Amino acid sequence: MATTKPADFNRKVDFGTVESVQNPNNGSIKKSFVKQFSLWYAPKTRTLNQQYQIQGTALDNTKVIVVRHNIAVEGIKVVQIDGVMYDIVQYSPDESNTIITYDFVTLKRRA
Repeated sequence: MATTKPADFNRKVDFGTVESVQNPNNGSIKKSFVKQFSLWYAPKTRTLNQQYQIQGTALDNTKVIVVRHNIAVEGIKVVQIDGVMYDIVQYSPDESNTIITYDFVTLKRRA
């Protein structure tokens, strides 16, 4: 991850949960995103070879973002980027003993 520069972390992602909220006007239940915290992220581009390898798997149609290592990410299942909700499909924390570490978070858009 040495090729990522601090300037690459120029987008915000909200980590949170999805809760059922009742509409006070008509009583209907709607699932809403509830933000827990935000982090700056850098998008991670896959090579064409990597894209071909994941076709037809559970990781097809996913995207990867990179965040600074944060232990709070581990328990989160849903994120929101620019108003779009994504499920966290895979979380790969960097638990090395270096000063600056990065976590890879694989996301799949919610249907």
